[in-house]
Amino acid sequence: MNQIDIEKIRDIGEKLSMEPEDLCQVCQAAKDLPGTVEEPSRELTGSQWMDAWKQLKKILGPDEKGLRILACMLWAAVLTEEKYKTAGMPEDIFVETMKCFPRFIHEYKVSYGSFGFDRDFWTGRQLSLNLFRIGTLEYEKLIQQDGNRISIHIPSDAVLTGENCRVSVAQARDFFEKYAPDFCQVPYICQSWLLSPALKALLPKDSHILQFQEMFQILHRDEADTSFMEWVFKKGDIPLKDLPENTTLQRRMKAYLLQGGRVGEAFGVLKQD
Repeated sequence: MNQIDIEKIRDIGEKLSMEPEDLCQVCQAAKDLPGTVEEPSRELTGSQWMDAWKQLKKILGPDEKGLRILACMLWAAVLTEEKYKTAGMPEDIFVETMKCFPRFIHEYKVSYGSFGFDRDFWTGRQLSLNLFRIGTLEYEKLIQQDGNRISIHIPSDAVLTGENCRVSVAQARDFFEKYAPDFCQVPYICQSWLLSPALKALLPKDSHILQFQEMFQILHRDEADTSFMEWVFKKGDIPLKDLPENTTLQRRMKAYLLQGGRVGEAFGVLKQD
């Protein structure tokens, strides 16, 4: 018997301020979930979340618009909330972290013009208490052979003023010191198109993005990476000549790319205060 609680999915969706019509579609999809999704959905909140995600994908099979796996993940978020409460973690951080779901739905709408969810490969990080939204930025715990790290991610709705970023980092340090001491006093790293040196020629000197770059010591650059296409132009498969020109950055970047320029991404370490 399917143990997925649709009312709890509805409750968590409302807490995350999902659009009512979107939430209605997800709850409708949840009604037809097979009972075998209950256990891997629960395991999305643990250390083996990636294995659980792969198992869910096999169980669900074709999943147009990602509605069914989104239903599983919202139900898992109910269990994640319980883990937050057990650990004494702030509810506002839980809510802001889980708002990745309506944010990703919104991004899908912007890209494709309809409701959908295609980031299920990513959101196990949030559900398993490995990635947290703290202020304007996100922070992911990384366990690596040469020591632990915190990886900084930049949500699409982040407001990258210098003050916002400084406050966010300070709050993150306090958070990990209290709730994840193994990640206290570890390096903070970032790998993103937002750190690309090419942006210095495309943005004004007072740009928030360039201010964000100044927070990091850039260690290396990957000019071949094309992830910036989705974030700047909303789709990654548009021919260069057809790229939209709705913003100043889009216009400047399109001209730069047509002239053979490369944006790519860069990797940096947060500078010490």
